[in-house]
Amino acid sequence: MTNDLFLILYMVLLSNALSQRLDNANSSPMKILSDIKPTKEKIKYDDVFNADWVKELKLTLPCNGLNIPKRASRLPNAPRDYRNGIHRGIDFFANWGTEVKAVAKGYIVRADKYYKEYPPNFREQMLLSSERAGHTPSDIFNSVLLGKAIIIDHGFDLIPGFRTISIYAHLSSIDENITPGSAVVSGQVLGKTGNSGTKESTLGTKKESHLHWEMILQKDNNEIYLGKNMDYDNLYPMLKNIFN
Repeated sequence: MTNDLFLILYMVLLSNALSQRLDNANSSPMKILSDIKPTKEKIKYDDVFNADWVKELKLTLPCNGLNIPKRASRLPNAPRDYRNGIHRGIDFFANWGTEVKAVAKGYIVRADKYYKEYPPNFREQMLLSSERAGHTPSDIFNSVLLGKAIIIDHGFDLIPGFRTISIYAHLSSIDENITPGSAVVSGQVLGKTGNSGTKESTLGTKKESHLHWEMILQKDNNEIYLGKNMDYDNLYPMLKNIFN
């Protein structure tokens, strides 16, 4: 009987102790949950461009006599409200038919020699689609807005750690020797400036002739354009150094 009484008394004391522990503000479930700190969101790799990646990079200017433009609207990161997008490259404004050259050696992966301009109404429809989508869809950008374009694969050596490509858009013509799979060297003539892919081109004029050039760094599932999200005060000197 004494043993039974002792066992009952032990169970009561144990129950009270556990109840007090759970009621303790420092050890209650609510307190424990409130103490859990949310993990700091990791910066997405594709949201970051590091200027150190290209501190040794040297490229040939794509058009003779045309330096890096000073206007922020012609450089990477400028808004492009007409298509709900961001400018990823550099616009070199040049007279119609100015020679366009490769900025570095590589292999041609795209050469739109037989590009045909879209009707103006269709282009406007695609821009309305961009507005509804809230961004510039890749198919509209690549197939409609770039116009007659060339893409060069520079491999993995130009910028260590990345596969790098460069894009030359709005061309009026492409050199007969430039074909997919062919090798090119730095400074080789690729074609000539124009305005293909622009509103002016769809209207049959030669206004707004320029070269749209951009460089894309690829790694894993990410594609980062040269200078992405950099402020102008750091972007412009970096580009000047690359093309010096």
